[in-house]
Amino acid sequence: MKRLGVLGFTVSALALLACLVALPGCWKKSSGDRVVAMGVPAAVGPLTYTAIESEWRDTLESSTGQRVPKNRFVLINISVVNNAPEERAVPLLQLEDAKGQIYPEISEGGGVPEWLGYLRLLQTKESRSGRLLFDAPQGAYKLRVSSGGEPETEQTALIEIPFQLPPVVQTGSPTSGFGDLPASPEAPTPAAPAKK
Repeated sequence: MKRLGVLGFTVSALALLACLVALPGCWKKSSGDRVVAMGVPAAVGPLTYTAIESEWRDTLESSTGQRVPKNRFVLINISVVNNAPEERAVPLLQLEDAKGQIYPEISEGGGVPEWLGYLRLLQTKESRSGRLLFDAPQGAYKLRVSSGGEPETEQTALIEIPFQLPPVVQTGSPTSGFGDLPASPEAPTPAAPAKK
């Protein structure tokens, strides 16, 4: 009888080990979420999100002074619509990089122009736009949007947030790069010959 108990334990341990080796993907969150491009509405349950633009910043100026990120600040301009027949709360969101690293939304918006806010209750059919704040290394990300609610019933989708370098701003008039010389100088006009 004792031998049967050891054999059962050994079989159970081997089955558990086989599951741990063969199915490492079970430890990660499902990657079956729908992915949409920036500017395309993403409906998750009763909430519809549209990411409009992103902007990278080295610092933010707030009423309490300058805010400096651990990495860089990224502000994401977003619009949210509540399609539910009742009031809904918009949850805090998160950014995900290509390796699955998570960067949570910062819940304090000091220095963020048009900040969406921390407590985001939307009435039926109400739409609200504003900026979200994250601290992340510069790069391309996916914004995970959520229907909120209980984990068993929560729905999510991903919005691509491409990395874009800021436009180069040129000041002054076009030049050839040498002092104040114009890019295409006019040819000098010959002087009239002197009369004797």
